[in-house]
Amino acid sequence: MAIGPASVSASAEEVDTGRLEDASPRRILLIVLAIVAATEIVPFHYTFISMAVRLIGPDFPSAGSQLAWLNTLYALVGGVAVPVAGKLSDMVGKKRVILVCLLLSMVGSALDALTHSWTALLVGRALQGLAFPVLVISYGLIRDLVPRRMVPVAIAVAGGGTGMGAVLGPIAGGALTDHYSWRSLFWFCTLYTGVTGLLMLLLVPESKLRVRSRLDYLGTLLLGSGVGLVLIYLSRGSDWGWGQGATLAWLIGGLVLLVLFYAWETRTPEPIMSPVLLRSPRLVSLLVWAFLLNICTQGLSYLLGYLAEGPGGATGDALKQQVAAGAAQQAAQQSGAPLASLQQYFSVQGDLPGLNLTLFQFTVRILLVMSVLYVVVAPLTGWSATRFGLRLPAAACAFFFGLGSLLLYYFHGSVLQLALCALPLGVGAGIFLGTVPNMLIEAVPQEQQGASAGMYGVFSSFGSATATAVAAAVMATHPLVLHVGLPGHESNTELKSGALAQLSTEAAYTRLFLIFAGVALVGLVVGLLMRQYRKPATGGLHS
Repeated sequence: MAIGPASVSASAEEVDTGRLEDASPRRILLIVLAIVAATEIVPFHYTFISMAVRLIGPDFPSAGSQLAWLNTLYALVGGVAVPVAGKLSDMVGKKRVILVCLLLSMVGSALDALTHSWTALLVGRALQGLAFPVLVISYGLIRDLVPRRMVPVAIAVAGGGTGMGAVLGPIAGGALTDHYSWRSLFWFCTLYTGVTGLLMLLLVPESKLRVRSRLDYLGTLLLGSGVGLVLIYLSRGSDWGWGQGATLAWLIGGLVLLVLFYAWETRTPEPIMSPVLLRSPRLVSLLVWAFLLNICTQGLSYLLGYLAEGPGGATGDALKQQVAAGAAQQAAQQSGAPLASLQQYFSVQGDLPGLNLTLFQFTVRILLVMSVLYVVVAPLTGWSATRFGLRLPAAACAFFFGLGSLLLYYFHGSVLQLALCALPLGVGAGIFLGTVPNMLIEAVPQEQQGASAGMYGVFSSFGSATATAVAAAVMATHPLVLHVGLPGHESNTELKSGALAQLSTEAAYTRLFLIFAGVALVGLVVGLLMRQYRKPATGGLHS
C-alpha cells in the first residue's frame, strides 16, 4: 500500500535511501552536475521546436495549420507522463525511470531527425515529451543521495541549472540553423541525450528507496485522460474557439475524468496519488502558488519573445504599408478604378510593437543576463531557506514577477528597456527555481516524493498552458485591422492571414502585462499565507 504522510512508519532519518553521507564534496558535485545536465534536454526540446517550426513547415506541406501540434503534443505527453513516471520512480527506482525516459526521448529525437513522414514526426515529438518527467524526478533523486545538510542548496543548484538550457538553447540552435538544416537540432538532442544519459549511468548511483505498491491502472487512465483533455483545450482553444461546443467538450470531459479520478483514489487501496497528500495544506498551498507562478513565468517569457522578435518601428510600418497597398491593388483590379486614386483610402490600424531582434540577438542581449541571475540567485535561495524558511522566498518570487510585469507595462520600447525590465524577472525566476523543488521536499515524506512531483508536474503544465491560452486570447481580441475609408463603403476587417496575421497591437501587450502583474499579486498573498514553510528548510528531515 502507498504510504501517506499520516502513516509513515519510520522517520525520514531511518529510511535507507543510499544517502552518500561520507562522500567527498567533489563526488557530490559531480553527481549533482550529471543530474542537472540530463535535465537540460527539456528546455532544449522547447526552444528548438519553436525555432524549427518555420523551417519544418516547407518540408511537410501537407501539415498546414497542424504544425502547432508539434508543441501541443510535447506538452500533452509530458503532462500525462509526469504523474505516472513519478509513481513508478517511487516503486522501481528514480535513476532507472530517468534513464528509460531519456532513452525513449533519444529515440524520438533520432526519429524526427531522419523521418520524411509527418505522422512519424509527430510520433517522435511525442516520444521527446517523455523526457519531461526527468525534471521533477531528479529532485527526488538528489534528495535521496545528497547528504542531508547539503540538500536545500543542491536542490536549488539543480533548479537554477535547468534555467540555463532556456538560454543555451537559442545560442546552440541559432548556430546550428545558420549552417545546417532543422534536422541538425534533432541530431543535437539525440547526441546530447545520449552523452548525458551515459554520464548519469556511470556517475550517479541509484536510490535505494522503494515503495511496495502496484500501479493503479484505472487511476492512471483517468488521470492521464483527464489531464490530456484539459491540456488540449488550453493549447488549442484559441484556434478552435474557446466557447464552441465541440471545444468545450474537451474541457468538460477532462474535468469530469479528473473528478472521477479523485473519487477513485479515495477508494482504491493503492492509489497513484494518495488522497492524504491531495488534502495536505502544505502541498496544496504549494501547488496553488506554483500554478500561479508558472502562469507568470510562461506568460512573461512568451511576451518577451514576441516583443523582442516582433517587426516594430520602421519595419512594422513598412509591413503595414505593404498590406494596405496590396489591398488597394486588389480593389483596383476588381473595380477597374485607378490604383493611385484608391491607395489613400486603405490603411492598417493599430500600433505594432517589436524590436526586430533575431532569436540569437534576443538571447545574447536580454536572456544571457537573466541566466546569470538564475545561476546565482537559485543556490542563494536554497542557502537562505536553511536559515529563514521558504515562505519569504515564495513571497519575494511573486513580488519580483509583479514588479517586472509593471515595469514592462510602462517600458518596453527599446532593447535597453526590455533588458532592464527583465532583471527583476530573472531574480524572480531564480528564486522560483530554488524554491519549488525545496518546497516539494519539505512537503512530503521520501516515500511519496515521486508521486508529489507528479502532482506538481500536472499543475505546472496547467499553469504553462493557461498562460499561453490567456496570451493567445487577449492577442486575438487586439488584432491589426485593415481600414477602408472609401466614401460610402467604410469598413474595418481584422487581418487573419498574411504577414501581419499573428501580430497584435500595443494594447494587447499592455493588458497582458497588467494581467500577469495581477496573477503575481495573488501569488504574493498566497506566499505570505504559507504558514507551513516558515521554519528553516531541513532537506526533508521533518516531512
